[in-house]
Amino acid sequence: MVVGALAGGTARADEPKSSELAACNKGNGQICLDLGVRYVNGTGVAKDEAKALDFYLKACKRKVARGCGYAGTMTTRGEGTPKDEAKGKELRETACTLNDGASCNDLGSAYAEGDEGVAKADPAKAKAFYEKACKLKDGLGCFNLGNIYREGEGVKIDLKLALTKFQLSCDLGASKGCTELAILYYEGEAVPKDEAKAKALFEKSCKLGSEVACKNLKLLH
Repeated sequence: MVVGALAGGTARADEPKSSELAACNKGNGQICLDLGVRYVNGTGVAKDEAKALDFYLKACKRKVARGCGYAGTMTTRGEGTPKDEAKGKELRETACTLNDGASCNDLGSAYAEGDEGVAKADPAKAKAFYEKACKLKDGLGCFNLGNIYREGEGVKIDLKLALTKFQLSCDLGASKGCTELAILYYEGEAVPKDEAKAKALFEKSCKLGSEVACKNLKLLH
């Protein structure tokens, strides 16, 4: 069977449409972001991390926060480009300034551990980034903020405040928040002991993918 040549201007299955490329190049940052995601996942195109990063950077230049965040993560890890934690940190800072909660949380973790472009751990900065991430409704940011108050990392231990942040985290769909909340209810810390509520929270966390919650659920049974 003879396969006919593609008509002029028709994109192959492994290429974006010319109209999409034109829109990205003319300044549509959301289209650039979408193209980056497609190249990362191999959706309708051949997987290509370098191309994905290029589109994320274009989205970032158009002030699309997630583009900066994704580019920051890839650059920090060395995906599609040589690893450059300092540059990755700059991109995440831009993303956080543009109100990308996940990037604020990533920066909080970097300052908590003193890695990924951060020379020295700084609990105060970590807390500030977690607070911003949580305000931006990032579930992991709320969880990490709660953990600071539970463990007393640079602050006084405050289990009631930790409970509030874990509840926010769980409500936002972060399995870690649901798991920690369940533990507080099971152990009766900051709240009256309630095994039924703990079980329900472990069930929710398990469904969200937490192996720890699934194991605890089996132990309760």
